[in-house]
Amino acid sequence: MNFPRADRRPPGNAAAGWYLTLLLFWSCLASGYEPAVHQKLTFHAAKLFNSCAEQAGALAFTPLQVRYIANANVALADSNFLVRMFRWSYYDRDAQHERSALWLINTRMHGHFNRLVEAFDAADEPEDRYRFLGGIVGYLQLMTSPARVVPVYTVRFWRWSFSDRFDNYRMDDEALEQALDDDCGFLQDPPDDFQQLLVETADATLQAVRSPIGGLPATWESFWEISDAPNDFGQYGPAGNSFGRKASFPCNDPEAGGALSASAGR
Repeated sequence: MNFPRADRRPPGNAAAGWYLTLLLFWSCLASGYEPAVHQKLTFHAAKLFNSCAEQAGALAFTPLQVRYIANANVALADSNFLVRMFRWSYYDRDAQHERSALWLINTRMHGHFNRLVEAFDAADEPEDRYRFLGGIVGYLQLMTSPARVVPVYTVRFWRWSFSDRFDNYRMDDEALEQALDDDCGFLQDPPDDFQQLLVETADATLQAVRSPIGGLPATWESFWEISDAPNDFGQYGPAGNSFGRKASFPCNDPEAGGALSASAGR
């Protein structure tokens, strides 16, 4: 398991043991989106799906079914201390493997995601299927978070920082609905399975991270720098964990004359 480059283990067995113990403790504070964000994303998705399903003459979700999905989604995001300590939710670009540290900490989310898919396929009761679907949806939503997909280990205990600012940034509901704009293409060309949807969602996020920041000769890797090794953690770029705040970072254009001061949010 390759640890984040900014957090390499210090030399010596005692130091390594201390480091892993510290990782265990602080990792429980590392999480993705807040439960309320997962819930809102679920309701937006259900609204779009139902609108498209009605236009296509297909079955739409009932309010109760949406509630089952949302509740399971929120429960996964609001996991307790012990669950978050031993199960991290980071994507692995290297064939989407499940990885662990000392066979104790699940550093990647793929194993649990695959088990949810298997449980969904095997469930007999409709209520159970919607609950398992809620967990699957929760992981798919996490694939829109750069820190989860690049991935960047978000805990910086020496700075008293435990989460990525993008994950805590307020959601613009109106802008989200405008971006969706009743795009029903997903009904005409659906993915083959949940795993393909997971990969496609993560790939779209990685492509967005590599894309230019509007109006600047720099990409979003100024915030989340992708590792060259697909099985490794990335790291925060020169702008650091500053999404939504004023930040200074060098641009790729040599004619820019060095560092530019940019605001990436409020």
